[in-house]
Formats: sequence, C-alpha cells, structure tokens
Amino acid sequence: MQRKLIIGCLLIILLIISGCSLADTIGGETAKSSPDQPVEQTPKSGFTIRLSRDFGQVALDERQVELRPDNSLLQYMEAEHQITTGYGGGFIVGINGLVSAQSEGRNSDWFFFVNGTVAAVGADQLKPAAGDIVWWDYHNWSDAAGQSAVIGCYPQPLVDHPVKILTDQRWMKLAHECQEAIIAQGAGGVEVADLSEQESQLNKPTCPVIVIGTWEELQQSSYLHKWNQAYDRHGASIHFTDDGLELLGVDGQVKRTLGTGAGVIVASGQGLGDNNPLWLIAGVDDQGVREAVQILSAQPDELSWKYGLAVQAGQIMALPVN
Repeated sequence: MQRKLIIGCLLIILLIISGCSLADTIGGETAKSSPDQPVEQTPKSGFTIRLSRDFGQVALDERQVELRPDNSLLQYMEAEHQITTGYGGGFIVGINGLVSAQSEGRNSDWFFFVNGTVAAVGADQLKPAAGDIVWWDYHNWSDAAGQSAVIGCYPQPLVDHPVKILTDQRWMKLAHECQEAIIAQGAGGVEVADLSEQESQLNKPTCPVIVIGTWEELQQSSYLHKWNQAYDRHGASIHFTDDGLELLGVDGQVKRTLGTGAGVIVASGQGLGDNNPLWLIAGVDDQGVREAVQILSAQPDELSWKYGLAVQAGQIMALPVN
C-alpha cells in the first residue's frame, strides 16, 4: 500500500510539471536554407495549438493563434478552448469537455509538448514564441516511462536552429537527402558529419542531433548502446535486439516484434525541456534505414500527430503500439 502511495505521488508530481503543464561548431558540411526554397510553416506572427487524443491517433483540433504580449499558454488556452483547471488553477485537467479520468485502474490526462519536447514549466508559466507548435494530447498513462520528445511537431524542433546529422560514410548520400529535406522545411544550418568523429554530440548536444544507420552500426556507439539498453526509461517505445525490433505499448511492454526491413523514426530527450533532442532514423537492416529516410524526405506529413513511428514494407505504424 505504501509503495502504491509513493508511486501515485510521484506520478502526480510529473503530471503537474507537464500539464501544469505537462505534460562547437566543428568540421563537417553545413548547408543553409535558400530564400528560393518554399517553406510551409507557422506564420512568424503567431504559433500553432494542436489537440489530439490517444497519442495523436485522433486529431481533434489545430489552429493558428496570434501572439499577445506577455500571455501565458494557459491564457491562450482559456481564450481558444473551454478549459477546466485544477490544483490551484495552474493545471489543465480538461479541454473542451475531455477531462482527467480514472477507469479500471487506468488514468487518462492531458499532456503537452512544445516543438516536440516536454516543457520544463507549466502552462501557466510558459510563454509561446512565434513559430512554436504546442501539441496537447489526451491519453492514458501508467508508471512506465513517459515520452520526453516526439516527432509529431515536425518540422519543429529543427526550424530556425542549427541541426547535426551524424552517420557513417556509407550513408552519406541518404544523410544529404535528409539535409535537403530539412532545409526545405525551414531549418537554419544543417551539418552532416561522421558519427565516429563527433560522438560527443550525443552525450552533450549543442543542437538537435539526427543519427542515421542500421542498428548493427549504431550500437558501436557506447552512448546509443546504453540508450537502447534503457528502453524502459527513454520513452521512445522501441528496443533493438539481436532478433530485430521490439515495439512497446504505453505500459512499456512488448506488443510487436519486427524483423527484416524494419525501420524507425523516434525522438528522445535528456529530461524535461530538452531543446536539443536526439532523433534516431535507424533500421534493422539497410532496407529499414532506406524506408525510414524516405518517409522523412518524401512523406513528411506522415510524421505529424505521431509520437514516433516504425515502418516495414511500406506499412507505417504509430508508436507507442496499442
């Protein structure tokens, strides 16, 4: 009983943080965006608010909001939607009639991400900036690891920031395809470099980092090897094994195993408010890598409204798995 009470208290603290809300430059090739390249993104005079449920599987609302001096996210939400608050008024417990609930031992609440990462402060303290994408999702949760970063706000968090793409020499062509695709979405400068020469960027990133390769290659990195071993804590809902790729559910349990041809695009942050997340574009084999890169380069809309994704033989699967 005491253990359940302690776990419950810790989860409430996490929810308050997240929805209160909870929810150097080094060698390499760098390309910058050109004014001749069309870019579709949130107008710089405002920002985007998205609402969904069940880890983005059901889109509820998306709208552009004009910035107002000194307004907090909570104030914007009160102006744009019907909001129910709790815990002293700083925690959003309901949006448009969809409220925090508990049923059959499962809790459901609203969580939010700003440009693809969990905010370090609550909605009553956060002040959105021009071009931001704020994504609220209502879903059930357990005491398994939560997601610190997601891919569903793409092209954020890559817009207007330097970005590093790390890979090995045999994937350089695909890395440059990703570089061009990200620049077309509005990224500032995108550097492609050899992972073996810049592995320190994984442990202490100075900007968002995208890593590309097969898992057999990527696990040679001590950082990525440890990251994969911590699959029950990093929140990306995947685990590479000797036999293939395990896809996890919201409870942290394996729901499906993929083999030959499987690839992923997932994101992971080092705690709340990490504006320099790791994006992993990886595959069980070469085909898996190519399919994942193809999605980012030619089908970027497939990233929207997803926490992460897996792909095999053209079939795209949203993560976490139901």
